[in-house]
Amino acid sequence: MAISLGSVGIGKLQLGSTAVTKAYLGSTQVWPVASGVASVTISEPGVIRLPQAGTGGCTQRSVSPAGGTGFTCNATFSQISGSTLFECTSISSITNAGSGYSVGDVITLDITAVPDSREITYVELTVASLG
Repeated sequence: MAISLGSVGIGKLQLGSTAVTKAYLGSTQVWPVASGVASVTISEPGVIRLPQAGTGGCTQRSVSPAGGTGFTCNATFSQISGSTLFECTSISSITNAGSGYSVGDVITLDITAVPDSREITYVELTVASLG
């Protein structure tokens, strides 16, 4: 059975930037299932000038496509072999899942303790799952 709202099928409906994946018939309300980030993959490890390797707090600089907000995490940085520069090698924890995300969104990080001039290229994460 296909569900539609006028000429728009349920697969194309959105609440803000969140795709509607379930609708409850007989109800006047529609809820998105999940929109907070549960897991990510590193799609761009970044190149950063740091004094030493370690783990630090990061906030969301931007998201593409627009929509998700509030994501924060702790990222681990290791020295790039043969270089004095560092890159993100893992996300040790998600400290705030945020809201409004979809699987496949790309989150660009801002390393909280590092001045912008030290981030040669930014770390980018791809949302792998929602929770």
